[in-house]
Amino acid sequence: MPITNANGIDLYYEVHGEGEPLLLIMGLSLDSRSWYRTLPALSEHYKVIIFDNRGVGLSDKPNTPYSIELMAEDARAVLDAAGVNVAHVYGISMGGMIAQRLALKYPERIKSLILGCTTSGGTHHVQPGADVSMLMLSRASSTATPEEMAWATAPILYSQSFIENQRNLVAEDIKVRIERPILPYAYMLQLQACLAHDTYSELQQLKVPTLVIHGDEDRLVPYENGVTLAENIENAEFLTVKGAGHIYVTEATELVNQKALEFLKKQ
Repeated sequence: MPITNANGIDLYYEVHGEGEPLLLIMGLSLDSRSWYRTLPALSEHYKVIIFDNRGVGLSDKPNTPYSIELMAEDARAVLDAAGVNVAHVYGISMGGMIAQRLALKYPERIKSLILGCTTSGGTHHVQPGADVSMLMLSRASSTATPEEMAWATAPILYSQSFIENQRNLVAEDIKVRIERPILPYAYMLQLQACLAHDTYSELQQLKVPTLVIHGDEDRLVPYENGVTLAENIENAEFLTVKGAGHIYVTEATELVNQKALEFLKKQ
């Protein structure tokens, strides 16, 4: 198992495929296995590096404050461990926040960015509905099993029509998600890092080619946040995934994998 020690903790990572390096950064509460619908397509063409953020999976789970900047340093350490100087970076949700900070701090190491279902945060962040916020905050104190909580949060992660018509695909995601469920304290530490994230005033400093992807039925990170990113990052491309919720990688797997590859191959 590839493990690197960085910033005082052990971080688990994997390398798949050959070609130009591509770092994938996962979102809140999920570990690297949740890239399972994306990894096969991208690793056919790229050297894909996936890893578990602090707090999840096989990486350490310190009970001390997390920040997006600290997790960006973790991501940089994974690139170092994999022997990669310059990489494409694809982050979704919290992973997109980490990708923004990584690119702002180490622009010389980033060839291109894909920012999925994410936000610049701060005062310009469009908040989800109160019911969504309450459910996300209640997860850490819930007595529900990981599977029960996963199904309870499904309506804020997927579009309603997808849950009704493709329940089997939601179940596949949940099966992966609950194999190593996040510990409540680690969930809160990651969530607090997300809530403190703010890159809005720095977005114009991002000069690398950027693709923003967002589902227009995203209830967790509303669609307007993707619009804000695309409008404020120089020459950013914007892909709207029509009818998709937050987990667009499941709702429109073939479309977004194809669009990601088309974007990457242009760089």
